[in-house]
Amino acid sequence: MRSRPIATATATATALAAAVTLTIAASPLAAQQALVAPEQLARVVASYDLRNGPRDLDFPRSVTVADSAGTILARINVAGTARSIPMTVTVIESDLVLQGQTPGGLLTLVLDKQNEGGETRLATGSWTLGRTQGRLLAAGKR
Repeated sequence: MRSRPIATATATATALAAAVTLTIAASPLAAQQALVAPEQLARVVASYDLRNGPRDLDFPRSVTVADSAGTILARINVAGTARSIPMTVTVIESDLVLQGQTPGGLLTLVLDKQNEGGETRLATGSWTLGRTQGRLLAAGKR
């Protein structure tokens, strides 16, 4: 059996004690941070009322786009439900592409030229829900 020098054993014990102390000290901080949801810290950068969505599908009536520490987030509110659904946001050139799973299937919204900045009163684009698609007309409320 190999024996370890006392200096190595002492260094190992010191490192282990430091790791345990750091873990114990970090636990209350993590618990405090878990109380605030990321959406509560987000800054709303745009809101849209979707005007011409199909009434017979689980189609959103509004979309909110927000910035949370440099990450773009989006949520939709589906007509007839009280809950909102998170959407992923991708910027492709000057367009915003939002995707999320709804009760009616995968929803994709493309908001044309919404990454160009400035005030938007009326946005156009397209939508796809499952196998159904169409043109999108949205009133901007920045």
